Amino acid sequence: GQFRTPRHIIDMMVDIIAPQKNESILDPACGTAGFLISAYKYIEAHNRDKDGNSTLTADDKNRMIANFGGYDISPDMVRLSRVNMYLHGFTQPKISEYDTLTSLDKWDDKYDVVLANPPFMTPKGGIIPHNRYRISAKRSEVLFVDYIAEHLNPTGRAAVIVPEGIVFQSATAYKNLRKYLVDDGLLYAVISLPAGVFNPYSGVKTSILLM
Repeated sequence: GQFRTPRHIIDMMVDIIAPQKNESILDPACGTAGFLISAYKYIEAHNRDKDGNSTLTADDKNRMIANFGGYDISPDMVRLSRVNMYLHGFTQPKISEYDTLTSLDKWDDKYDVVLANPPFMTPKGGIIPHNRYRISAKRSEVLFVDYIAEHLNPTGRAAVIVPEGIVFQSATAYKNLRKYLVDDGLLYAVISLPAGVFNPYSGVKTSILLM
């Protein structure tokens, strides 16, 4: 169930969300930290003077290092993320080995920006979530979207890749999720991606939800 997100799609999502140097940024299913690295590069590129020199101060960089966070359930992915971020100047990467969907340890944490391509694969028998979710579901893609919506600050922004079923499936959990996102004014755009974006991992049709 681990799909690597193509770099140009990561960069497009980051461009749309436009993270800022003073914002907290999370990827709750971070894999190799591609979204976090892209967000860091975006902030670096948009904080330069007319001569191309960086205007980020030491305090700015220290704040960014503290503000970037990632979770992954796989120890291997956590190690890869930490190395990747270390190589991009994060001396103490805040990447946690963490079961995002079933653990409550970090439930009360809120972020200004959430960027993610969470796993679509649901374990056999479904996920047994805790009772803090707004939507009652056992499907990982439903729970991840609910999780991200619940963990945004009031002025926060998110971009998340989902299987297209999120948009049109008629099961109760999917309908309740769409109602929540629309009625609460969270969802402002859906970008339909062409089939085959995730080949060779999968031919599943996907969309990007912007919240």
